[in-house]
Amino acid sequence: MNKADLLEHLKETSFEIAKGNIDDAILLHFDLVMEQYRTKPSFYKNVFKYDRLMVALSLLSFSYKDERVPLSKVKAFCYERGYMSHNSLDSYFSFFVITGNMNVRLDAEDGRQRIFQPTNAALRDTTQLVKSYLLPSQLVSPYDSRLFDIVSSADLLDVFFRGYTRLLEAEFQVGNLLPEAKWFLNRDGGHLPMLALYADTLRNGSLATGYNVSSYVEVSARLGVSKTHMQRMIKEGELQGYFKGHKRVVEISPAFIELIRRAMSIYFSVARVSLELGVDDSDMNRKSFGVCSSCGR
Repeated sequence: MNKADLLEHLKETSFEIAKGNIDDAILLHFDLVMEQYRTKPSFYKNVFKYDRLMVALSLLSFSYKDERVPLSKVKAFCYERGYMSHNSLDSYFSFFVITGNMNVRLDAEDGRQRIFQPTNAALRDTTQLVKSYLLPSQLVSPYDSRLFDIVSSADLLDVFFRGYTRLLEAEFQVGNLLPEAKWFLNRDGGHLPMLALYADTLRNGSLATGYNVSSYVEVSARLGVSKTHMQRMIKEGELQGYFKGHKRVVEISPAFIELIRRAMSIYFSVARVSLELGVDDSDMNRKSFGVCSSCGR
């Protein structure tokens, strides 16, 4: 599949997901991510900022593609994409080492290069995060039955990142496909603060009335972000026509509802297409080596 066909397939998948009962999928995703977020709120508040998340996913993608890839190659890739500055990338890599998510060593063959490897703890967390996108997407529309078994397989990350690497290299990510969402994606907590408002409206209010029952204090406390942080986000959203701020609640507009649904349909489609591509790639490798795809021999 060439780049143009891949983009068309991704857009079609996103469109089909958006047509389905996407709100149920969004609520499940939010619950699954929050379950993970609550274990290390300070860590995830940092990592879920869009550009930082893209660096983390780049590290994993490069690692699965080549376990001996030097850290400098990932740094150059992320810098060229504009995710972070050189100094910020060095600090962020150190952050992953300090938090026990990445090991770094000198290359035995070239002492000038540093080789990195995600830790088992990082891979467990990544598996949980990937599933938080894949499992909800199963609620929306049926797809290739092969994917159901892979989600619970020990090979999930290997298969997933085989496909995800292609979307990463092609820059088919929500920040590129929906740039108008970057204003909230690239803040503390990433998409979760806005998703918290949306989820509360679905569960406790009504999209018809547009009111959210949570106060700034409740949402900020739940996500470990400051009340001021939430107020600034709401104020910026007001300027763009997404909210009306009241004393204790937030009124969301139809434009915000559409923005969240579009953003999440892209997130879900990226996850699903990544798995599809990874499964297809795995099947092709089995055939090239004379391996039976059904029996594994």
